[in-house]
Amino acid sequence: MDSDEHSDDYNFEIGDIVRESVLIIPPDREPWTGIVVYIDKDFYELHSFLGQTESLIAVHWFKAGYVETLPASVLRMIQKAKEKDK
Repeated sequence: MDSDEHSDDYNFEIGDIVRESVLIIPPDREPWTGIVVYIDKDFYELHSFLGQTESLIAVHWFKAGYVETLPASVLRMIQKAKEKDK
């Protein structure tokens, strides 16, 4: 992973549909898909001397039926939440 990968450019929003990265999936199952239900921006400080941070994302997994908190870098965007009309 390079430094740009941890710049919090993931831009997750509540309501986004996401999938687990292959990096965290046990070998005996398929990746789960879920919906973002909570975001804590800049929760993780990756390099204190560089000031890089990463968000904590809570995902409700559809198949498993529970909420799990994960760093943004282990999630992959499937579909953005629909933006509200202004």
